[in-house]
Amino acid sequence: MGNTEVIAANGLLRQEQRFNLIANNLSNIQTAGFKKDVPVFSKILSQSTDRFGGSENQVSMTLFQQGDLQRTGNELNLAIEGEGFFKVQTPWGVRYTRNGNFALNQAGTLIDGNGFPLMGRRDEISLRGGKNIQVQPNGTVQADGQEVDRISVVTFADLRAMQKEGHTYFRAAEGQEEIEASSSQVVQGALEAANVNGIEEMIRLIDAQRSFEACQRVIRAQDEMNGKAVNELGRV
Repeated sequence: MGNTEVIAANGLLRQEQRFNLIANNLSNIQTAGFKKDVPVFSKILSQSTDRFGGSENQVSMTLFQQGDLQRTGNELNLAIEGEGFFKVQTPWGVRYTRNGNFALNQAGTLIDGNGFPLMGRRDEISLRGGKNIQVQPNGTVQADGQEVDRISVVTFADLRAMQKEGHTYFRAAEGQEEIEASSSQVVQGALEAANVNGIEEMIRLIDAQRSFEACQRVIRAQDEMNGKAVNELGRV
């Protein structure tokens, strides 16, 4: 394969990866707390591509910019205004999320959509059968006027090291320590929308398709040139 074909083939791979990222962003546009991924191009030099001066391999990066807060009126819907994450206890350890679509299980414990308990500063948050639930901006949870716990909202020094799991969970990289997100506020009766702009994603999708088709044309043209060269040499 010639230099031109290698570059075009790498271009096809990059655009295919862009398609996957954009499709995932669009499919989660209605997912509370979802953070979109964008492509990042990093230079990868390997034995197979070094003779062509290296090629670019596409990887993704999660953007943590805040989505719009949408009022729901549900007292168990919570959103974080500012930086930070809620903590939930899963069978695989603590995971971090911006999705505040919580509910109560039969034991009266606050849980997320997967049934995993929301963590407070003491432990799991149990509302003990309370009817009137209030959550203060600092995360303090009250049931029938009695303080139950304070929601733990934390952040990290390097968000780029956070590893996405599923649509809204993140896992802290090894060595990353939790930092209290003291400047953030918890908003009761609201959810944070995905930070995905549907129009922008559709524009990126069209651009990726055009780039993909352009790379295909380059490969076809190169194949035709190679075929002509072989046929002409065969007649000599």
